[in-house]
Amino acid sequence: MIDHLGQALASWLVPVNAWTAVLFTCALLVDRALERHARASLRIALYAPVALRAVVPLSWWIPVARAPRLPVLMPLADPVAPAAGSIDGGWAGPWTTALALAYVVVALVLAVRAVRRRVGLGRALASSTVVASIEAPCPVLRHAELGPMVVGVKAPRIVLPDALLLDASAESLVCVLRHEIAHVRRRDPWLAAAMDALLVVVWPVIPVWLAAARVRHLVELACDERALSDAGPAERRRYGHALLDLAEQRSLALSGAGELYFGSTLRARIEALASQRTWPRALQAGLVGASIAGFVACSSVGPAPASSSSPSSSPASEDDEKAGRLDPDIIQHNVRASFGRFRACYEAGVQRDPSLHGVVAVAFTIAEDGSVHDQREDARTTLEDKEVIACVVNGFGKLSFPQPQGGVVTVIYPIEFAP
Repeated sequence: MIDHLGQALASWLVPVNAWTAVLFTCALLVDRALERHARASLRIALYAPVALRAVVPLSWWIPVARAPRLPVLMPLADPVAPAAGSIDGGWAGPWTTALALAYVVVALVLAVRAVRRRVGLGRALASSTVVASIEAPCPVLRHAELGPMVVGVKAPRIVLPDALLLDASAESLVCVLRHEIAHVRRRDPWLAAAMDALLVVVWPVIPVWLAAARVRHLVELACDERALSDAGPAERRRYGHALLDLAEQRSLALSGAGELYFGSTLRARIEALASQRTWPRALQAGLVGASIAGFVACSSVGPAPASSSSPSSSPASEDDEKAGRLDPDIIQHNVRASFGRFRACYEAGVQRDPSLHGVVAVAFTIAEDGSVHDQREDARTTLEDKEVIACVVNGFGKLSFPQPQGGVVTVIYPIEFAP
């Protein structure tokens, strides 16, 4: 299993980083072009294709034009099992196992760190008290140092620091509360938790980290927008002064422990307050939606299914299941690992006919879960012992492979048997 994971990672890492880098660059360019005219709450969606490309199979595609599917024709192979520990195929070997172990270890470290951070924050808030005098859609807590921020996913809470409650003006407190309430009503804690989980799963994909950082910034801008909806210039100025006041309070440094911290990315947010000249909502949504559709359509166009240098000349029907991709080296590695089973079939036939020789070609389908289906004798078979052929065909039915990318894979694998 670890070896299969390593092979899948080896064939996934470079292309997924390339794809997501292209998508992130395009999304950032569109984001920057629209930042003075489109709301941040809409621009957040521009980065959804980056996450989508990182978690779906690379061969996911939109059937713009249906092309016939060609089965993979593997080369003839000598039925001798490879020596133990040998590297068979471009992706197999000890380094793929090391890659899989590294992926698992780093993912576990990130997951443990995220859990410890949330647990530690919960313990730190144990000393907080509820502020009953403030009306909000969720409990408002008072803490000696932490805040202002929103914590919790299922049961969000607003945390305010003593410095804000004791020293700040009533206007500053109102501005902060509006922002934090916007986080709660937008359900941003769920988005923050989803991004944490995504980064654990696809941690080797660098553009996803960059996209997550940008999304966190846009979330803060979106809450500013919601807090200042229908606000006039004077109210916007007061909101900007509240941001600056919080930036000057060095005692709030520990507030970075929260995911949704009011004081983050202050300069960019103050500039956004002064430079917003939004277009009509329908135009904003149309431009963002068209950009997302273009990103998804472009990212869904992948290279043709992988095949060997000798593809079959007989295409499958256009009504077949969607074709997937699986590296031929991986297929060959898994088949050769079971050559002992096929040799036993042939040796049983040699006992009946010492001169028995020929090719057994097996056509089979690798399903989306990696299991083998529809294994059958192919017309390229030349060996004349039906029992040996049936034994080999049944042996292919016991194989398993890594999950293909994007659908099923049809393979024709000929094995040459000779005394």
